[in-house]
Amino acid sequence: MKSRIWIIAIAVLVLAAGVSGYFIVKKKKDKRTEVTVEAAEVRRLVSTVSATGSVEPVTQVKVSAEIPGRIVQLNVKEGDRVEKGQFLVELDSQTYLAALESATSSLRSARGQKQKAEADLRRVRELVGKEMASQADLDAAQAAAELYAGQLDQAVAEEKRVRENLAKTRIASPMSGTVSRLNKELGELTLGSQFQEDVILVVADLSAMQVRAEVDENDIVGVKLGDSAKVEIDAYPDTSFHGVVAEISQSATEKSLQAEQQGKNFDVKVAITDTVRGIRPGMSSTVDIATAERDSALSVSLQCVAVRDKKAGKAVEIKEKEKPKSSRELAAQAKAGVADTSKTTARDEIEQGLFVKVADSVVWKPVRTGLSSDRHIEVTSGVNAGDSVVNGPYRVLARELTGGMKVKIKKPEEPKGKKK
Repeated sequence: MKSRIWIIAIAVLVLAAGVSGYFIVKKKKDKRTEVTVEAAEVRRLVSTVSATGSVEPVTQVKVSAEIPGRIVQLNVKEGDRVEKGQFLVELDSQTYLAALESATSSLRSARGQKQKAEADLRRVRELVGKEMASQADLDAAQAAAELYAGQLDQAVAEEKRVRENLAKTRIASPMSGTVSRLNKELGELTLGSQFQEDVILVVADLSAMQVRAEVDENDIVGVKLGDSAKVEIDAYPDTSFHGVVAEISQSATEKSLQAEQQGKNFDVKVAITDTVRGIRPGMSSTVDIATAERDSALSVSLQCVAVRDKKAGKAVEIKEKEKPKSSRELAAQAKAGVADTSKTTARDEIEQGLFVKVADSVVWKPVRTGLSSDRHIEVTSGVNAGDSVVNGPYRVLARELTGGMKVKIKKPEEPKGKKK
């Protein structure tokens, strides 16, 4: 009995070893590369340009004092509704009242001097007619009359200027709207715009809002007036609003990214056409501007498109062309032994394409691409609708895969903790 049991046990072990060896050998022989595929489909594509910015009113006015002074009356607070011409702020007027009294006194004095000079001129003319005064006396009287006439004009202008300054101590609203920002309080000093802009408050029309976004210089060429846009405001999560490009800046604004690199953006104003309750100036926002669209475009996922060397068919590394160096710089590099003699693949030596799965292998198909959205890209030639196009894994698609390589479909991974 014992010997029989031993014989059975040995037979079972041999059988198990044989089965295990069979599967190991089979696995080693299966050298096919695992890939994932998708079908090329006809779908609607919308090319968008994304940019960040902040919400601001379409129409707003910064209210500043034209003259310096201390605020003695402030009739509004932030959030108040005001009408055009409504009284807002009053500055201390005592200094300007005193200046007006002085200017009025000077005006009266100049007017009296002019009247006296004109009377003297008339008397001298009579005396000259009676040959009791000389021509020199007449010329002097005429010059005096002209002088006092000029002084009177100057006094009139000064009195008008001082009176206008006194009127500027009372500031009215230039438009109907809402006080969106209040920078000054009662008793504070205002510098007056003759030195620099010193904003007291801002009146804005909050019924019409827009987003001032900064679009990168590489994307601005595709943006046009009237383009529709999707507006997302951080304060309203999971909600988007419709907008329209209303204004495009013609000059760039530079923002330093690094010491040796400058980033250039263009301001684009997107008017929000939807009504947004509770929206306020300064809210952070993101806009997606639709620059082009296709209703029926044969397309694949963006990651499907790869680049290969036209001759070797291998993955390549693309480097942007550097700024040409001067002969002096090249000579200095050669002398120092740091000249870069490496050769990178030129753009005219590469092609873009897709790997299409046919049976148990892949075929490299050079393609031409067109419009791209945030997830898909249009393929204008090279593949047909329904073709199985390789879309991953990224490392395999970008570096390892070549035309004619044997492949198999990668099985989806089961979620962790799932019982078989």
